[in-house]
Amino acid sequence: MPNLLRPAALAVVTLLSACGARQTPAAAELAATPASAEATPAPTPPTLRLPGDVRPNGYAVELTLDPKVSTFQGTADIGLDVSKPTSVVWLHAKHLTVKQASVVQGGATIDVTPLRNDTDFLGFQLARPLVLGTAKLHVVYEGIASEKENDGAFRVNEGGDWYVFTQFEPIEARRVFPCFDEPGFKVPWQLSFTVPAGNVVVTNTPQLTEEAHPDGGHTYRFARTQPLPSYLIAFGVGPFDFLPAADAGEKKVKTRIVTPRGRAVEGTYAAKVTPEILAALEEYFGIPYAYEKLDVLAVPLLGGAMEHPGLVTFNSRSILAKPEEDTLNRQRGFSETQVHELGHQWFGNLVTLAWWDDLWLNESFASWVTPRIIEKWQPSWDAPVERVDSRSRALDADSLLAARRIRQPIDSANDIHNAFDGITYGKGSAVLSMTEEWLGRDVFQRGIQRYMRKHAHGNATAKDFLDALSAEAKQDVTGVLGTFLDQSGAPLVTASLECGAGQPKVHLSQRRYLRLGTQPPGPQLWKVPVCVEYAVGGKQSRACTVLEGEKAEVALADAKACPDWVFPNAEGAGFFRMQLSGEAATKLTKAGLDKLSRAERVALMGDVRALALAGAMPASEALTLAARMAQDPDRIITETAMDMMDLASLRLLPADKAPERQRFVRDTFGARARQLGFVPRKGESEDTRILRSRLVRMVGRDGADPKLVAEARTLADKWLKDKRAVAPDMVDAVLAIAASQADAAFLQKVVAAVKTEKERVTRQQLIGALSSLTDPELVKQTLPLMFDKALDPRETTWLLFAASGNVKTRDVAFDFVRENYDRLVGDSPDALLPRDMAGRMVFVGGSYCEADKRQQVADFFTERNAKAPGGPRLLAFVLESVDQCVALKAAQGQDVQTFLGKQGAAKAPKAPATR
Repeated sequence: MPNLLRPAALAVVTLLSACGARQTPAAAELAATPASAEATPAPTPPTLRLPGDVRPNGYAVELTLDPKVSTFQGTADIGLDVSKPTSVVWLHAKHLTVKQASVVQGGATIDVTPLRNDTDFLGFQLARPLVLGTAKLHVVYEGIASEKENDGAFRVNEGGDWYVFTQFEPIEARRVFPCFDEPGFKVPWQLSFTVPAGNVVVTNTPQLTEEAHPDGGHTYRFARTQPLPSYLIAFGVGPFDFLPAADAGEKKVKTRIVTPRGRAVEGTYAAKVTPEILAALEEYFGIPYAYEKLDVLAVPLLGGAMEHPGLVTFNSRSILAKPEEDTLNRQRGFSETQVHELGHQWFGNLVTLAWWDDLWLNESFASWVTPRIIEKWQPSWDAPVERVDSRSRALDADSLLAARRIRQPIDSANDIHNAFDGITYGKGSAVLSMTEEWLGRDVFQRGIQRYMRKHAHGNATAKDFLDALSAEAKQDVTGVLGTFLDQSGAPLVTASLECGAGQPKVHLSQRRYLRLGTQPPGPQLWKVPVCVEYAVGGKQSRACTVLEGEKAEVALADAKACPDWVFPNAEGAGFFRMQLSGEAATKLTKAGLDKLSRAERVALMGDVRALALAGAMPASEALTLAARMAQDPDRIITETAMDMMDLASLRLLPADKAPERQRFVRDTFGARARQLGFVPRKGESEDTRILRSRLVRMVGRDGADPKLVAEARTLADKWLKDKRAVAPDMVDAVLAIAASQADAAFLQKVVAAVKTEKERVTRQQLIGALSSLTDPELVKQTLPLMFDKALDPRETTWLLFAASGNVKTRDVAFDFVRENYDRLVGDSPDALLPRDMAGRMVFVGGSYCEADKRQQVADFFTERNAKAPGGPRLLAFVLESVDQCVALKAAQGQDVQTFLGKQGAAKAPKAPATR
């Protein structure tokens, strides 16, 4: 292979973040700066964003990688546009060692001195200033492909083969290239790779040439990309297999599923549905897929999926399955995620956010478009009803004062890390759905298409989208959308019914929804689209308004008499919590519940649960409704009833009341779970197959149902010997139930299997079983597996967070972190987990519900999270969540205990009468 490290004319400079990595001798020499140089202060690096005096206009990068080796070599030629004379060129680099650098402008080479610092910024000080015009920066460097991270470039051993994969979003391209690592720098890239024999390379664009070398290696050169920001560049290196799919889209682009060696057949389902999904998206946008090919790459250990144009990446367990082991849950999960990722080909790739404060222009839209496409492509999947359930979860996330805004100002790197949360994805999506229903689907679609056409291949801001939508709506939509984009929280809309001598009316009022334990930050108002559904004499009608102030009223124009019932959130489209008062509540309970659509029932149940969490209604009333709805044959209604069991969480109850909760779970859900059992039946519906795993798991694990527990233990032992002994979609449920009642013998069998299992999917299922242990002594034996060098910490970390979520084992998890914090996420390069995980360690305290434990969490994590990526907001989130639980227990705990006691008494057999 050619040597990319040309003879260096300059001293070697090691450019590393504060990570404890060793300096090379040459770097150490440079660090000992001569006294004469000390007289000239080094230029100060930027603090968040790069200066605008120099911008890239294109990259040509050559990388030499061997997946069996952690280091790689690179040569980057970066075209520059200089808009202001400057003596320093700043860009990003992290954990990169610069070997050589130079700048050429006007045909003349300018000597440069790399500027070493402990930030993510790499400076090149020039012997003479650049003038206005163009220039080219040439950098020869070396980097590292990590074995403990899933960001930047990282290495994975899969089936005995080594691979290198990448994940750059949001700010990790700087680990692989010296670059302008911000979304606003959107320019073409041309990549080439030299790799050893037996490896191939995939990246964003089609391959142009392949050059063989005498040693058996190859150099692969790829086509130049369309303009892309650094976070959308991706590549994979290894002995891949390729499964062709049908050519996709209007342009019939070549489409393939790319898998680790020997696993192509596992991508069969992905190959089938990917072209179908792309066609459905093209139809919606009215713009064909813009890129030259579509590879979908299976990446072991990736944390989800990523939308790189031309090379979409997926966690391998999400995209791959042996046909005989595949499940409906996996297929639907992949499909929904693939709609999201391919939706990004327009939202994010074709039109890219200008800066991270508008991340919602990527993630909110891709999340919103997913149910919109699925409801037409797969109508039986109930996407509109699932959307309302997702809306309720987003409202939960928005109930904290620590919650971000959708469009949160980005003042630090912490804010960038924090932007990828349930607010950006879930709340943003729900607000878009509300806006779509308010304006009408046709208007909303035309607004999106206008926005796409105007800003294709460029960058855009929130204002650009709002302008396009306003133009199509022929009204200014900024007032409504702005109140949801630019402030945190969500409204609680209260509705009452007035039926006097005149026209029936619904009176509306709003205030911020807050749970018990959180104090109002001050008055807040939203401009809230509200549609009231109502019925008179069996005929249903709808009246809509925008609630702009604290109060408003809606005349029910079609009502000739007092309505039978009213429901002021038609189809659950509004992003607000709803409370009915007085006669409106009574009428809905008596006459309206069965008349509501399925989406409206899901919205209502979410709001009832929220009102109990806010102390606005007794928890016992919400649990009574849950028990009633649990008998509904509809899968999604049943699952919503299961979610309401949070109101009877073990966190709210004394330990001796746990059996009463178990009995309530069995009495409410047990008959159906036992009827479903562990074995799928021929001819049953997909909804039944999907419900089975969740319902049986809940009744067996949380309800400790004797029949299900005994059967799960037997099946788990059989599965450990023969993986065909349990239906694929029931494996996780069987293992979870068995582990919840496990003894030391079961633990030993599972641990032995984890250490010898070669297949990653099966190993992760076994680790999932260990994550379901509820015996504190067994968990104490399990957590040290995280430090077992034969296991990958990127898999075993889940043991810790799963243990922290159980009331019986949360102390074990918290104590483990306190005792091993530095070994887990300390500053040493030998720390088990990447530094980016440090801020998340605080989640081990998130399930506490006691004031003294809250103080312990604050005492331990306050100083540590102040230094961790994204740490301060994550700490605030956890502490506020604990405060809310403490307040809920004080206000509702006794009511829940009384309710459970009465339910048990009602079911208890009566003593025989005595004479």
